[in-house]
Parts: sequence; C-alpha cells; structure tokens
Amino acid sequence: MSRRNNRTPLNDDAGHGEAFELEQQNNEHLDSLAAKVSALHSVSLNIHDDVNDQNRMLDGTSDTFSRFGNMFDRTRNQLTHTLATANSRYLCYLTLILVFGVFSLYYIAKNLLTRSNDPSDLN
Repeated sequence: MSRRNNRTPLNDDAGHGEAFELEQQNNEHLDSLAAKVSALHSVSLNIHDDVNDQNRMLDGTSDTFSRFGNMFDRTRNQLTHTLATANSRYLCYLTLILVFGVFSLYYIAKNLLTRSNDPSDLN
C-alpha cells in the first residue's frame, strides 16, 4: 500500500501562505469552540447547583409535612381521648367556646375587610 501525500508543499510561498491562513482559521474555530464548551460547562454547573438546592428544599418540605402529620395525629388522639372521658357539661362548654371563637373570627375578618374597601375612610 502506498501513501498519498495530499499536503501542499511548504517551500512554495502560495502554499505556505494558504497553510498559515488555514491554521489561523483552525485556531479561531478552536478558540470559539473552547468558549462554547466553557459556557456549556458553567451552565451545567448552575443546573447542578439548582437541582441540589431544590432537592434540599423538597427534603425540608417533606420533613415539615411529616412533623405536621405527627402533630395532627397526637392532637387527634388527645381529642379522641378527651371526648371519650369527658362528661357532657365539659363537652358543652368546649362546643360553645369553639362556636363563639369561629363567629368572633368571622366578625373581625368581615369588619377588617369592609373597612379597607370603604371609600369614606379616605376623606
């Protein structure tokens, strides 16, 4: 097998100038490619950091909901125990307090919302 020499001879001035120009173009393309690879690398690192931050946030949210669920279960168990052992008078007082609290919150919220929307307060 014989090898072909497809290169232009370097001793020729025109060939040397053309080879030098091609080498410069290659270097420019390599620099451009290196800049693009660097930008892609920084973008991938930013994505990686963002994913880690979101995973930490999701883990924290999961822990918060888990603690809330445990607290809710304890409260439900305590209420069930209280209702099972309470006499009717205590249960009546508890119901009246809860109903009064709900109506009080409704009245306060209604007055606050109507005051903030009332145009006569602006004068």
